[in-house]
Amino acid sequence: PPFLNGAEHVLKAWDALWDGELAAIINADTLRNPFSAQRRQLLRLIHQYGEVEFVENAFMVEEAERKTPVAIALVYLCKKADAETEIFGTLLNDLAVDRQTAESLAGGYQKAQEVMLPNSFIENSVLAFDAAVSAMRQAVVTLAKANHYEAHLGHTMGELNGGVQEILPDTSVKFVQEEIGKRYEKLKDKAWTLILRSSNVTSRLSSAAQKRVESDFKAIAKLEFTAKNIYGFLCGIVDNAGAIQVGMMLDVFDTISRYHDENTVFYRGWKSNSKHRTCGMRLKTTRFILPGFKVSSFRGSLDWDSERMLADFDKVFSMIDGKSKPEISLVSVFNTHYTDLARCGKRVSSSYFDVRLYPGVGTIHFYPRRKDLIERLNRLVGKERAWLPPDVKQAGPGFWTQYEKAEKFDAELRQEVLKTGSASYYRNHFSTLFYSQADSSEARRAQEAIDAAAARVHERHGIDIDAMIETSTEQQMLLAA
Repeated sequence: PPFLNGAEHVLKAWDALWDGELAAIINADTLRNPFSAQRRQLLRLIHQYGEVEFVENAFMVEEAERKTPVAIALVYLCKKADAETEIFGTLLNDLAVDRQTAESLAGGYQKAQEVMLPNSFIENSVLAFDAAVSAMRQAVVTLAKANHYEAHLGHTMGELNGGVQEILPDTSVKFVQEEIGKRYEKLKDKAWTLILRSSNVTSRLSSAAQKRVESDFKAIAKLEFTAKNIYGFLCGIVDNAGAIQVGMMLDVFDTISRYHDENTVFYRGWKSNSKHRTCGMRLKTTRFILPGFKVSSFRGSLDWDSERMLADFDKVFSMIDGKSKPEISLVSVFNTHYTDLARCGKRVSSSYFDVRLYPGVGTIHFYPRRKDLIERLNRLVGKERAWLPPDVKQAGPGFWTQYEKAEKFDAELRQEVLKTGSASYYRNHFSTLFYSQADSSEARRAQEAIDAAAARVHERHGIDIDAMIETSTEQQMLLAA
């Protein structure tokens, strides 16, 4: 990628890659001076999924076309697909696998259905598929018959007088079977793609969840394209709505938190008998900033990937609000008020956020209008990741005081953490939580440093988060005695 925007291009390639390896040569300063959110995100990816080698004067060798003394970084990343089978469980196993073969398809012929009944989208899609299969089969059989009778006529006069003779086409049963089989699989691929990309599916899934479904497309495309299987597939999505919704909320929470550690505030996580205390995170209820938004010069609006991210926000926050969709979506705000946002720098309101676009740097500032919804998301994610207790009564008032005042204590906590030093020469302890794997030694040290700093801050404010837990334990011991 170009040296000027190396981090941006590598991150774009990483997002586009579903499963595979990625190698890139970028300017070494991109990683040695991680001043931007994109550079810090690239560092985190390298730490989690790859490695980097720095080479000095790599372009001063004799083979270099244009010599330059710049230092480079050789970046290697490896991405493994995770289909997350828990979302759909054994749904595909429960549906009928397609038993059609090329031989069975070529074994007979049914008259084409001339009228498509005005039923629902699913029934009409099945009718269209069946009609296409019948017409395709008839076309292949007719082609084979035409080739057979044409072969009986021999060659043209030009061919007999020394011209290039045409290769006679295959008219065997094997040819008919293979051609029908190949075309049938293509039609079925198109039919299942129509269902997966229809509003019946996309309206229920975030872009990340959609990718997880499509990653298993080969297994889905093996199913017979029948109304029963289609309804079974969609019912599977509905039956697993709880798991899907949790996954979508986690996706949105991670999208907001991963690009900048100042989009979140930290608190001391819940400590049970089975695990050590961890640092919990909350999204800020005042403002958060997201980078990487691009403008489509052709459309005069945000590009497709940026709109998908905003659509994910609309789906998750309307879901938390108990609505099917927001009255004023983020996507509609950027489509309707793009000039106000991009050229006039205005702050425009959607149902759940005020937004301000900075097109020069590709960032959007989000100002939550419904702090109660941000708080619901924080608590849902906190419970899912065991930062918060399963039951409110399992933690004392001191725990909930420090949780509720996490945003108020944020500046003081960050100053306290700085006193303990940095995790490395280019990362502080907060950044390490985002750039390291959760179970890595670096992450554990960062957790311990932040937890210890938070404990000192809470002590200064007279907050004891374990008071109720200790009392409860003593009472249980007395009862047991």
